[in-house]
Amino acid sequence: METQKPAASVLVIDDDSALRRMLSRALPAQGYEVAVAENGEQALELARQRDFDLAVCDLMMPGMDGVATLRALKDMRPDIEVVMSTGNATIETAVDSLKAGAYDYMAKPYALEHLFSVLRKALDRRRLKAKVSELETANRLKSEFLANMSHELRTPLNAIVGYTSLILEQAYGPVPERQHEALDRVLANSNNLLALINNILDFSKLNAGMMSVFLEDFDAAAMVHEVAQTLQCLAAQKGLEFVVEAPRRARMRSDKTKVKQVLINLAANAVKFTEKGRITLRAEIDPDDQSLVFSVKDTGPGIAPEHLGRIFDEFTQVDGSSTRRHGGTGLGLSISSKLCGLLGGSLSVESRTGIGSNFRARLPAAALPAHEGLLLPASATAAQDDRRVLLCIDDDPEVLRLLRDSLSGTKYAFCGAGSAEEGLALARKLKPFVITLDILMPRRDGWSVLQELKNDPALRSIPVFILSILENRALGFSLGVSDYLVKPFDRQILLEKLRCQERLLGRSILVVDDDPGIVELFRAGLTQEGFQVQTAGTGREALSRLSRERPDAMFLDLGLPDMNGFEVVERIAGDPALKDLRIIILTGKDLAESETARLEARAEAVIQKWAMSLPDILRDLKCRLASMAEGG
Repeated sequence: METQKPAASVLVIDDDSALRRMLSRALPAQGYEVAVAENGEQALELARQRDFDLAVCDLMMPGMDGVATLRALKDMRPDIEVVMSTGNATIETAVDSLKAGAYDYMAKPYALEHLFSVLRKALDRRRLKAKVSELETANRLKSEFLANMSHELRTPLNAIVGYTSLILEQAYGPVPERQHEALDRVLANSNNLLALINNILDFSKLNAGMMSVFLEDFDAAAMVHEVAQTLQCLAAQKGLEFVVEAPRRARMRSDKTKVKQVLINLAANAVKFTEKGRITLRAEIDPDDQSLVFSVKDTGPGIAPEHLGRIFDEFTQVDGSSTRRHGGTGLGLSISSKLCGLLGGSLSVESRTGIGSNFRARLPAAALPAHEGLLLPASATAAQDDRRVLLCIDDDPEVLRLLRDSLSGTKYAFCGAGSAEEGLALARKLKPFVITLDILMPRRDGWSVLQELKNDPALRSIPVFILSILENRALGFSLGVSDYLVKPFDRQILLEKLRCQERLLGRSILVVDDDPGIVELFRAGLTQEGFQVQTAGTGREALSRLSRERPDAMFLDLGLPDMNGFEVVERIAGDPALKDLRIIILTGKDLAESETARLEARAEAVIQKWAMSLPDILRDLKCRLASMAEGG
């Protein structure tokens, strides 16, 4: 009889023998294979012998503690997902664990159902990361194979085309008429096959990230006339009028060959699908951002609305009959769109059935290759000075293009980085207003990038928004992110979050507590979020500071040594100059109903210390301050 394979393997690391026995019984009932270790050293020895999917690790153990064990496990087995647990939970220990690479953090005692739920999510994450890596590898290998095979096919085909041309030109002697006709067909079909192979080669290179960009200065207007000369004969053969509209001169710095390829693709498509009327090839300079806008307009059959959404998809034509009638791979528009993106631009279409189509390629006058960053518009320098540059770090060019287009027409300038290393370099160079960060990136994931950003004194105050398909807000906020958006994101929500972040710039916070540890914890967290922080250790010192300058909000401990928090609140309530001050009470004591009511009459919120994590408190504070600014 076939035995069922365990759902996953779990390593339980805890010096509590009763807990080890309990989990040794409970986890197999959930389908897990379990191994146990009573300390970190024993756990590492087991991990050397086999690869565990998950680990549940105690924080406080004799010898090697939980965080050290966690780090050693992640060094040895980077893919293992570790859940930390402790009976002495604090914000600092939670943050230390999560920064060291823990998937989650649980306070003892915990319900088994809660543990099972966390382990299921951790296992899903591990499998998702493995699947993503596997798919990325397969896709890369496929693209590399196609690119190599296309090259191998093109080499002999070039010889066929070349020698056929020589024979037709009678380089080897006279060619009888019937043989000439046959060789004409050989040459025409060989050229068609060569064009298809070239398309596959370009498509494969673009998908594999192997497409190079060669920048040069050229006259875009002259290039448009070159394209027209190539296509006018084909148009004339079908009785079509081919019109060119371009300025006298339009200087451009880009990859001329690729820009020309895009226009030839678009114009050739227009000629192919148009039976009567006119093809118009136009170039113009956008006065707003000085970008070059190339358009190809036809009077063909047009594209039905239901097909417009996938017109730039790979291997797509509007219907099967067009493929049979006109031929082609369905790659031309997809390649053109990707080439525009590679050059920092975009390709769009407007079409009406029975009227015709208008394809528009918008390209920057000075392009920067996508692998060097989809960089800034002409106004980037000014935007950078105003701290309004958004830096997006994501290995997916489509996400970079989508974000760039989402910010088009707004006051935010866009800069894109296709890798972690490039993103960190640009962050140090530009000091952006906000960074959006993907998690699942090759070679180096977003969590390690986030850790480097937050460990760098020059970068730690830059707000970071996670933008990922992974849903792990708790980990993100615990590591200091300012916001978390799950793909696919909503443009309006993103813009509102950026506006909210803008409203928080330069806000000042007063932290009043006699515990130096609490003060330092809040100072570090608030500074990291970009706030200006003042501190006071007594009520009188706090009132003295408030008399000199008014912060936007104040964290106030109730148990101060000289005057308690109630008195401080009452003194503030009696000062008209402080009527808009946001007061957030922090207390370690259980308050009576009357005390809570007394505080809530003036305070914005009353929070029990350790009832909320520091990231949650800071996130709540930012929402309150942003809503206050929005309301005037």
